Amino acid sequence: MRSQRSPNEKRPWKDLPDLIGSVERQFVRPVHLGDTVLPFRELPPRLGIIPWDGQRLLDGGDDRLNLYPGLATWWRHAEQLWETHRVSAAMSLLDRIDYQRTLQNQFPAAAHRVVYSASGMYLAAARVADSTAVIEHKLYWASTADVNEARYLIAVLNSQALLDLVRPLQSRGEHNPRDFDKYVFKVPFPLFSPDNPSHNRLAALAERAEAVAAAVELPAVSFQAQRRRIREALELDGVGKEIDDQVRDILPPPPPG
Repeated sequence: MRSQRSPNEKRPWKDLPDLIGSVERQFVRPVHLGDTVLPFRELPPRLGIIPWDGQRLLDGGDDRLNLYPGLATWWRHAEQLWETHRVSAAMSLLDRIDYQRTLQNQFPAAAHRVVYSASGMYLAAARVADSTAVIEHKLYWASTADVNEARYLIAVLNSQALLDLVRPLQSRGEHNPRDFDKYVFKVPFPLFSPDNPSHNRLAALAERAEAVAAAVELPAVSFQAQRRRIREALELDGVGKEIDDQVRDILPPPPPG
């Protein structure tokens, strides 16, 4: 394993050498970041080292870490770098990656999850069916009972109809709305019911949208441009409008004005 670098790194981290080593396979997990989630489509996740042994997250002082020599060497080296260069001594490396238990609360992961972007002009939501994957803090996630509920939810989340109701709630940057956070759940859309024909129709439309999104060729451009390409393909296919019309039928009307 080699640490992934970014041109956006800040000092002192950008001046540090790569962390390189061998780590036991069970601790190498797929990790979804904000730029791996597109409307109705997930991109290949990154790989990350997550010190979860099936019972708890391990840190350098945990005797159980010694059962895994590769992880122990890697993690204790990472902890040493963190402690040397961190701004505040109040937070350990494990505290940082598991801030407010956002990491350990993902275990055990459900077979079907929905993830959506935390901020941006347009909300992007996708279905994650890999129970080994970890969701990074710039994404929100929810477990679902089955694939139909997951598809229903991503249909609602990706719709312009929902976005129109969420935008008045968002904080704004210099020019555009910025954060979605949990504002999407302030819009009272119904929970999925397998006996509701409208909900099943949305799940079927989302399955079609997933197929359209999967067929879009994505060049090496920004994830924002990739998301735009998929939205354009959904519009061209017509499934985007069908989803939007169906979602408007189940959502409350927008406020006047």
